[in-house]
Amino acid sequence: MLVSAVVDPSAFNEDCFNDLYTIHVEDFLEGIWRNGLLILDSDKKLKDELSKKAESLSGKEKRLQVLLTELLKEKSKCISVHHQVSPSNGQSANLLDLTCSLKAYTEADALILGDKNFETVRFDKSRNIGIVQLSKYRHSDFEKLRQRYYDGLESIDKLNETEVEKIITRSIRYSKWLRFYDKYIAIGENTSGFLDGIKYILSLWRENGFFISEQGIGQVEIYTCTEHVRESETDYAKESKLARSQENCTRINQELKEWVTEEGYQWWQIKVFVKSDPDDIFHARYLETQHAIINVERGFDMFKPNGSFKRSFFTLHTAASSHLKECRELPESISA
Repeated sequence: MLVSAVVDPSAFNEDCFNDLYTIHVEDFLEGIWRNGLLILDSDKKLKDELSKKAESLSGKEKRLQVLLTELLKEKSKCISVHHQVSPSNGQSANLLDLTCSLKAYTEADALILGDKNFETVRFDKSRNIGIVQLSKYRHSDFEKLRQRYYDGLESIDKLNETEVEKIITRSIRYSKWLRFYDKYIAIGENTSGFLDGIKYILSLWRENGFFISEQGIGQVEIYTCTEHVRESETDYAKESKLARSQENCTRINQELKEWVTEEGYQWWQIKVFVKSDPDDIFHARYLETQHAIINVERGFDMFKPNGSFKRSFFTLHTAASSHLKECRELPESISA
């Protein structure tokens, strides 16, 4: 799943670079591309300074220049946060103050620092939590954590509840909307299992979402499909399938809207989309956020009758973006 970092721009100063430093920087940037998030300030101070640092990289650092420049352009990899910072030295706040304060405010996993600023911060107990020296990045705890989540985890029924919560929370924490894709919601015999799974994820979003208390944040979309109707079926069979899909989706839509109102998040927008899928392209189940696509192997009917998790894997699947767009563009079959 995702890891998050704030970066001190001075870590990209030209005089920092040698062959070994270049390797560590490349590892960091490629790791963020794979399953990381870069946290920036909404005033663009960090972004502008990092862009300047990227422009100064040339020659054998050309690849780093491209990686950093493209990373700063990629909306799914960067988060802009409105945050006012107080100076630590009684003078005007500098970029180090900003990065340290932003890291603490957002509870990011790491603050990435160049050698000089790492030495400045390392003995400051108020600011030295989760700091990473970029010149030693490859061996950092942050990189080990990132790699662990990128490599994939055990089935959720083999993990304790706290670890499952972390897996999901890391995927949804900084997102302003969520999309659920599960073909079988509309055609299943019992919708309660799907509802329990979706409510579980929404509860984690409500409790841990960074932006979730802001008015206007909380768009939830659910995509499912009507059961495939064969030409040879009787009109009664066709009507029965459509009626069941209509009933299932209306129930889920209504119950979720009632639930978010009871929880005090009545401004959340819940919408169920029921698609027609004659070519059967809609199969795998996914949770999509602004920053990640998670393949949920068994879908959102996640719990056994005793409340424990069913056997299912949560796996990053960024390459599914165009497929999910295609699913969203399928014609609507019925209105939920």
